[in-house]
Parts: sequence; structure tokens; C-alpha cells
Amino acid sequence: MKTANPMESQQQRLQLSEVANTLRAQLPHLNDEQLKYEYLNDLKWTEPLILALQQVEEKSQALRVVKLALEVDGCLGARLAGTVKSEFHTATVGWLAGLDMPVLLKTQLLGLTGSDIAIPPLLETLNAQDSGVRCSATEALGAIASVAAVAALSTVLNHQDTEVRSQAAYELGQIGNESGVAALRRALDDPEYQVRESAALALGTISSEASVAALAQALNHNNLDLRGRAASALGQIRTEAAVAVLEQALNDEVYRVRETAAHALGKIGTEAAVAVLRRSVNHENFDFRGIVTSALGAIGSETAVAALQEALDHPDYRVRGRAALALGSIGTETAIAALQRALNDQNYRVREKAALGLGSTNSDAALVALQQALSDEDSYVRRTAAEALGYIGSEVGLVGLQRALSDEDAYVRRTAAWALGRIGTSVATSERTDDPEAALSPAAVTALRLALNDQDAWVRLSAAYGLGKVGSELGVAALQQSLSDENFEVREKAAEALGKIGSQAGVPGLRQSLYDEDFGVRRKAAEALGKIGTEAAVAALRQALRDNDTEVRCRAASGLGRIGTESAVAALRIALRDEDSEVRLIAVQALGESGSDTAVVLLRSALTEEDSQLRGRAAYALGSIHSKTAVEALVPALSDQDSWVRWMATSALGTIGSQTAALALEQALRDEDFRVRYTAAEALGRMGRPELLPALSSMLLTTVDTYELSTLLNAIALIQKRCGYYNHHIAAP
Repeated sequence: MKTANPMESQQQRLQLSEVANTLRAQLPHLNDEQLKYEYLNDLKWTEPLILALQQVEEKSQALRVVKLALEVDGCLGARLAGTVKSEFHTATVGWLAGLDMPVLLKTQLLGLTGSDIAIPPLLETLNAQDSGVRCSATEALGAIASVAAVAALSTVLNHQDTEVRSQAAYELGQIGNESGVAALRRALDDPEYQVRESAALALGTISSEASVAALAQALNHNNLDLRGRAASALGQIRTEAAVAVLEQALNDEVYRVRETAAHALGKIGTEAAVAVLRRSVNHENFDFRGIVTSALGAIGSETAVAALQEALDHPDYRVRGRAALALGSIGTETAIAALQRALNDQNYRVREKAALGLGSTNSDAALVALQQALSDEDSYVRRTAAEALGYIGSEVGLVGLQRALSDEDAYVRRTAAWALGRIGTSVATSERTDDPEAALSPAAVTALRLALNDQDAWVRLSAAYGLGKVGSELGVAALQQSLSDENFEVREKAAEALGKIGSQAGVPGLRQSLYDEDFGVRRKAAEALGKIGTEAAVAALRQALRDNDTEVRCRAASGLGRIGTESAVAALRIALRDEDSEVRLIAVQALGESGSDTAVVLLRSALTEEDSQLRGRAAYALGSIHSKTAVEALVPALSDQDSWVRWMATSALGTIGSQTAALALEQALRDEDFRVRYTAAEALGRMGRPELLPALSSMLLTTVDTYELSTLLNAIALIQKRCGYYNHHIAAP
């Protein structure tokens, strides 16, 4: 991200100040028409006007500017009403409060003024019948963010509406003024948990000494949920006082509260927090000791590592194991050295966790130790070491893993096969070579191919998975043989692997698998053919559309959409006539993904079907096809009798985003369903014409939904920013 040059920013501020001073001197000499047309309506003059108005001493001049601004644009007028000198606010904000407009819109504009004079009318609005209006008024008080607004919000915490009280607590937290702490402290005893939770979160956001004291009080509350929330909030306050309070919470009678307090200390991460957690490693409860070690791992400082190193000598092997996992999450050289030592622990569970921790480091330094761990006397450790080598993903581990494919323990062989696949993928996709086959060890592929003949079905399954991850054509022949394996899960994984490799050489075997007795194999085969995507695959998938299993037909339809050729789209006609609605819906989605003109014709036909869900999905699918014909097909759907279909059509046109789509969306602004209207407004904000500004502004006067109002205001602001003016009626031609 580019950082602003301080000198450049200072120069820009000086230039802006000079322009504002010049404009302030000109104001008395500008008539109303000049002021409106040449300055107020022009976005580039807004900031200079704000600076100029802050310095205007003559009341009549300031009032004139604000009055004219309100005629140009409500949001502009609201901003300027709160910009003039505070002694003029009674008049300017009073005008705004007296305007004849919906109360929902008025609360938004009053909040924009940022003036204390707006507080009384907003408090009066809290008596409105509509809960959404009351919450909007509370948000507006938060937008003002003054000391007086904090006092007002403190009184709102006594409102009868739970949502309003909760919103008031949130706003006090966002303002962050310490004068709101006393009221939030009282709100911790609110009868509704939602309000208590918001109050605790707000206190954490304010992060003052008074907040800590209030949250400390909450830790003595009889409600355990509130105690947990208070502990979590303290985690946002990085002070010694917060750490001291959390240390007390570590002794709470309820485990969940103790756990939250430990995580909060981990979030704070100071040396004081480490010291508290270090002492808690010896807590009487094992599970809690584990939480403490995890918190130390989250901190990751040198002192945290030192504490975890000490824990590796703890008499309880479970603590040593948890410490190993935590050191793995840190991954520094010191942490890795400690984990290498832990690989010699007398308890196999600790060695297992040490191996897993080394795998988490993603470090080459851990490779030697993990290769040695592949020879550990315990099979659990060997298995975990193989898994860890797979996570690190270095080809250095290939030799040891190839040997592990001959391990006496089947679980070790399974994990080794999986790890080889993971490493093979990492090596093949590295930047060391443009040729994946050259980057990949042929010996690893050979080992996996041999593992396909292992006596253990799960080893064979893991080998198939590994070959699929590697993506080498060297494994195709062996995988095709595995399509006849006696175990259906191996056959499934072999089919899936062939799809990942994507070689057309795998098509004959997969086509035959479409007749497998197991529906799971047939499903995987259909899915794989869709990924390979040749004409031979299309012919096989066309046949799969007649399978007696619905899911096979769904995957075949989805695969045809992925392929997207004319022959594939033509085959989807069959799926559109399927007896099962789910297959038809998948076919519609697939047609959208194909993106062809033929697909548009088929989707247009689907828009006339009796099933409204199918029509809606067809409309949405057309949004994936960015063509003029797709827009033409969607226009009639904007008049569909079902509002959900109209909504999907509106969303699709917004996704297409062309000027033709924008013109069609203007019709949706007049829809009776608010979802259609706000979706259209949102899309038009991104691409709409400035000629739409009057219509969008008129909609502000009729909406009763807070989300729709917010969407409209954002859409208007986006269009204004693009065209550079506020009011289209008075814009210069």
C-alpha cells in the first residue's frame, strides 16, 4: 500500500486552506444562482466550502449557504448545517429538523450534521413506533459523537427497547469517550443478555482504567456468560491492570470463564501476561493447563518460548505434549530446537506432538529430525512424522516417505502415501521449473503406483489420492487398473484422481466406471469426466444423464456446464427435461457457467417454465453470461409475477454490469418488492447514469426500510462522485 508523502499532504492542506479563504472572501459577492450552480452543486468545491463556512462570522451569510445547500442536496445541506459556527446551529439544524420528510431519512441527516442541536429531535424520535427508526436515531446519536451525545446515549441505555439499548451501548464503545463508562457499567446489570454483552464489548473498546474496573466488577456477576464476555473484552485492553484482573479470572469456578481469560491474556501478549500464564502451567486442571500453553503459543515471544521450554520438563506428559504443539505454532529457531529435543521424550504421546509441532513450523530445519522420527519405535510417532513431512511439503522428505510405504504398520503406510501426494503437488507447482514432470521425483510416483497394490485397502486409497494430488500422467495407467479394485472406496478415489490429473487417457476407464455397481463410483466418474472435458468425455456424460441415480445425473450436468462446448450445451437439453427438479436446477446453473449463446436460448426458454424456482435460477444463471442477448432475455423476467424471480433477474443484470443492463435495471427501481428495489439501486450506484439521481432521491422519500435507505444513499453518493455534481436538475449542460 502506497504511503502518503507528509510534505505532499501538508502542501495539499495549505492549498486547500488558500482556496477556502479566497472562497470565503467571494461569498458576499456571489448571488444565489451562482452559489448553487457553480459551487454548491460541484463536488470539487465541497471541502473548500466546509473550511470557508467554519470561518464565516456573519450569520446571514452562513444561513444563506446552508439554506441553498439543502435545496441542492439533503446530505450536503446536513453536512454544512453542522459545519457553520456552533452559535448558528440552532437555525441551520432547526431548518433541517423542520423539513417535511420521512422520519427515517431525517434521522440520517440529523446524524450527518454532527451537531449537539440535533440531539433533542433525535431523542424525540426514540418514541417512534417503528423499532428500525428508533435504532436509526440511536446510530445518529453515535455519529454525532460529542460529549453531549455520550450523555444522551447514556440515558438511552434505559430505553424500553432491548435493540435500542444494545445499539446505544455499541455506539458508546465506538465513540470511545470515558464519560460513557459509568452508564455502561450500569448496563452490565441489564436484564437482557444482549445489552450486557454489548456493554462489555463497548467497555473493552474504550480501554480505559475505568473500563477495567467496570469489567472487573462484571467478573463477579452471577451470570457465567457475562463473566466470559467481560474476560474476552479485557483482552482488548493491553494494560497491567487488565492483566491483574484476568489473573483473578483464571480462578473462576467455571471452566469456560477460565478458558476465556487465558485466551484474553494470550491476546494481550505482554510480558506481564506471559508471567501470569507461566504460573498457570501448573494449574490443577489438565485441560486448563492445555489452554494456558496454547495461549503462550499465541503470544510467541522469547519469554513465552522460555515458558514453554520449561513446560517440556513438566511431570505430566499431557502438559509436555501441549507445550510441543504450542512451540510448533511459534516456529522460531529456538522453538524448533526445543521440539527436536522433545522427539526424544520418554513418552510416545509427547514425541508424537513434537513431530506434529515440527510439521506446523513449515521449516526445512525440522526435516532431518522428522526423517529420523520415521524410524521411531512407536507407530503413532512414525505416522505423525510422515504427516508432518507432508505438511512441510519439501522434496527432501521424499526418500524417507518412500521407505515408509513399506512400514509394517498400515496406518503409517497410509499416511506416507498421503504425504507423498502432498509433497508431489508442492514440488510440481513450484517455480523451480516450467515442467511439472521434471520437477517431480519419478521414484515417488513409482512408489505410489506400487502402493496401489498394497494389501490394505486404505493404503491403496491413500495412494490413489496421492497420485491425484501429484497430477502426473505417469500414474494414469495404474489408476485405471484401480478402477476395478475390489474396494468401492478405492475405485471412487481412483476416479477422483483421474479427474484431477485431467488426462484424456483416463477417459476410457472412467467411461466404463459409469456402469459401476456402486453409485458413489459413478458419481466420481461423472465428476472426473467433467474436469477432463474432451469430446469423448462429453459423449460419456451424455450417457450419464440417463443414470438411475439423481446425483450422478446432477454431476454429469454440472460437468457438461464446466466443459461448455456446443456439444456439451446441446447435451444439457436432456437435463432440462429431467424428471427430478434438482437435476433441472443444476442444468440451469451449468448453462450459465458455459457462457455460450446457445445456453442463452435454453435459459430464455426456462424463464417461461411453470416452476418459479427454475425461472429464478435461470435468471440468475444468465448473469454469468455477459452478453447483449443475456440482457435481452432478462428484461421480461423483471415483470415476472413472482417477486423472487424478479429479484434474481435484478441481481443478474447487476452482475452483468453493462450500460444496456443498467438501462433495464431502471425499471426495477419501481418494483413493489423492496429487495428488488434496493438490489437495483445498489447495482445502479456502481454503473448508473446521472440522469437517475432525481428518481433515486425521490425514492428516499418513500422508503421505510433502513437497509434500503442506506443502499439508496450509497448509490446516490457513488453516482454523484462519478459525475462530479450533486443535483442533476441544476447541473450545467
